Amino acid sequence: MKDSLAVRFTAGLTMLSGLTATLAPLSLRLKEHPRLFHALVPYEVYHLSNTLSVLLGFLTIYLSLNLFRRKKNAWLITLLLSTALTLLQLARYGSEHSHFFHLDIPTYSALPACLSIIALLLARKSFTVKSEPIRFFEFLKKAIVSLLAVLIYGIVGFFLLDKKDSTINFNFSQALIATIKEITLIGNGQVWQGSRFARWFLDSLHLFGIASALSIAYNIFRPIRYRLIYQPKERELAALLLDKYGDSSLDYFKLMPDKSYFFCSTGNGFIAYKTELNVAIALGDATASGDNLELLVQEFLEFCREMDWSTAFLQTSPNNLPIYEKLGLKAIKVGEDAVVDLDKFCSDTIKKKTFKSVIKKFDKEGYQLTEHQAPHDESLLNEMEEISKQWLSLPGRRERGFSLGQFNREDLQKNKIYAVRKASGEATAFVNEIRSYSRVGEGKETTIDMMRYRVDAESGTMDYLFAKLLLSLRAQGFTKFSLGLAALSGVGEAAEDNLYEKTLHQVYEHLNRFFSYKGLRSYKAKFDPLWEERFLVYSGKTKELVKAGLAIAKVTEE
Repeated sequence: MKDSLAVRFTAGLTMLSGLTATLAPLSLRLKEHPRLFHALVPYEVYHLSNTLSVLLGFLTIYLSLNLFRRKKNAWLITLLLSTALTLLQLARYGSEHSHFFHLDIPTYSALPACLSIIALLLARKSFTVKSEPIRFFEFLKKAIVSLLAVLIYGIVGFFLLDKKDSTINFNFSQALIATIKEITLIGNGQVWQGSRFARWFLDSLHLFGIASALSIAYNIFRPIRYRLIYQPKERELAALLLDKYGDSSLDYFKLMPDKSYFFCSTGNGFIAYKTELNVAIALGDATASGDNLELLVQEFLEFCREMDWSTAFLQTSPNNLPIYEKLGLKAIKVGEDAVVDLDKFCSDTIKKKTFKSVIKKFDKEGYQLTEHQAPHDESLLNEMEEISKQWLSLPGRRERGFSLGQFNREDLQKNKIYAVRKASGEATAFVNEIRSYSRVGEGKETTIDMMRYRVDAESGTMDYLFAKLLLSLRAQGFTKFSLGLAALSGVGEAAEDNLYEKTLHQVYEHLNRFFSYKGLRSYKAKFDPLWEERFLVYSGKTKELVKAGLAIAKVTEE
């Protein structure tokens, strides 16, 4: 809290310093040549200090916005600029007169800059947020290219002005000097007295210069760019921690190669994440022992702040919401996970007409479910790949990532495959079983990743596959089976749901015709599952929530 207050105070004082430097030339008039630089600086050059004061003031205001974000680079540059502002204002000692109060005010404009320097030095440890590393020569090259582009545009523009545009017929050297005057805000009075075209040209030159300056400034303070670095040892450690503390059917996907890992300082937990649009998206809940979970999330949030990333946890369970909320995060329901009780399904649900008639029909036609243990021969993988390609050719079907797997022969070599086959032996559909780390008391849970079928598969094929699969899993000793997330299911239906969830409910209702959210929910409901709530936990406010949604859409499409 104290750290946050120090940051806000320092940034606010810096903004005040910038405003003072910007507005001072408007309210003060030159009474006499400054005594301090009388022998060193010509009288005419002194007038340039007003332009310099305005320029430094604008830069300081821009820097103050980055100080609010605790940028380390901004702290250093602001300290240098505040020092320059202080010296510039002190150089005016004894020379300025207030236009409004008719008083000589020799040094007041230097006070905010002095106070800003003191505040910056006292709060220096609070500014820790990193920016994208800039190689000096690379940055210098970009700055020189930007400056040259502005100069060339200005020189060519001035050189092409004719007599009706300006009182001067510019040669190269005059065009160069005029361009420098414009981009330093000194101005060219002769041109301003010219035509409308000349005025447009000067406006465009100013805009070009401002755009170039903003581009350079952005490169200094942009957030750290996410770089996925494959570290096999980190993945091995994550797998060991999942064996100890994993508690979700999503945990399998934390070991996919598209994830980076953040480990707790105690070594007893980790978070699998990917960054997009400067949002660090963690998959599921943090994986840690109960007494380390809060510490792990807290350290991850601090890590993201230092990288200048916002944070989101996708598909968290309700069990850990109190910890997230304690750390200042917000939660919004995004759907429900369908978990089938295999005892109930095998004793009751399968006897319903929905499954009974399908099983009878397919059994009569000679269909059967075949189980294939890993590793697999190439002929089986070729067969599954052909089914996958046909499934992907259907409208709206495509590979997704992050919280889902994609067809990958190497990954399939580690999974058990179940395939529906005709009497002829041809496979028409398949699923691959993956490990669920969910802990269900004395029982065991499992789940699947891909479920794909041929374009000409007979209607009811997937019902038959799942009915036979669940019977087989129960015979193997499993007690629970996760059918996965039904997106937006049950969102915004309760009176106590927040505004965001009620908004998502309207999206669910109006976009259902395009994305068939209700169809997915109703299909999974046939299995009489237990519906477990899933949440999106995020940092920040509405803007960060929208940004997190866009980032999630992007990572799941890659």
